[in-house]
Amino acid sequence: MAHLSEETLTLLALGEADDPRSHDHLSACQECAAELADLEHVVRAGRAEPTAPAAPGPGVWAAIHAELGLSDDVAADPFGGTRETGTDEAPGRAVPAAGGPHDDAGATVVDLASRRRRGVPYPLAAAAAAAALLVGGASVWGAQRLGLGPEPQVLATAELEPLAGYTARGTAEVDERPDGTRRLVVRTDPADVDGFKEVWLLAPDAQRMVSLGVMAGDEAEFVLPENLDVGEFPVVDVSDEPVDGDPTHSGDSIVRGVLEA
Repeated sequence: MAHLSEETLTLLALGEADDPRSHDHLSACQECAAELADLEHVVRAGRAEPTAPAAPGPGVWAAIHAELGLSDDVAADPFGGTRETGTDEAPGRAVPAAGGPHDDAGATVVDLASRRRRGVPYPLAAAAAAAALLVGGASVWGAQRLGLGPEPQVLATAELEPLAGYTARGTAEVDERPDGTRRLVVRTDPADVDGFKEVWLLAPDAQRMVSLGVMAGDEAEFVLPENLDVGEFPVVDVSDEPVDGDPTHSGDSIVRGVLEA
């Protein structure tokens, strides 16, 4: 069974397509339904309103301070905490340490030059780097799934012309994806068929052929086997196949065209 194209799944995830045939396919195909669910999750995450992160509790810095064995000079929580006085103070201001230098507002004065010389503690730097990698990786993954990643390379294209008894036309192209897989993407005009549409690659003499699968609707995408030489089978053919259990070509072709690089 041919799967929905990435373009169709992306439009469905973005809410920009409402094709009953696609919904019928999704109800019967768990693989496409799972991929659509992943795409919808990415879309919801991208559209969500950003929220301010909650301030860490006072025990967070105490645990970090103890784990890293830091000196008493940096015992005060740098993430927040105010002195319990009758007046409000700006968030994020540390409690003055006894005997430490202060500015005019009473806040502890920190020697930034000395902190720069000490550098960022390795565990904190490692944690920040890991978080950046996770966020970056998720962004790249989401971009690729939504079609924002590297474009596939078009290796060959074909104009599909109607054969006797039909008026539909179409196009076909062989793409190479960033992961190295090749896919044949076939699009046709609507056509009245007695059975179902099947996509084939034929040798120039039409005596040898490879079936790629059923074409549900007017657009389909097929992964090409690694050992399939498109130069040996350059003819794209879409046939009208009766539901008779015979796996061979019916001899009734709707459109046909030759792939050219």
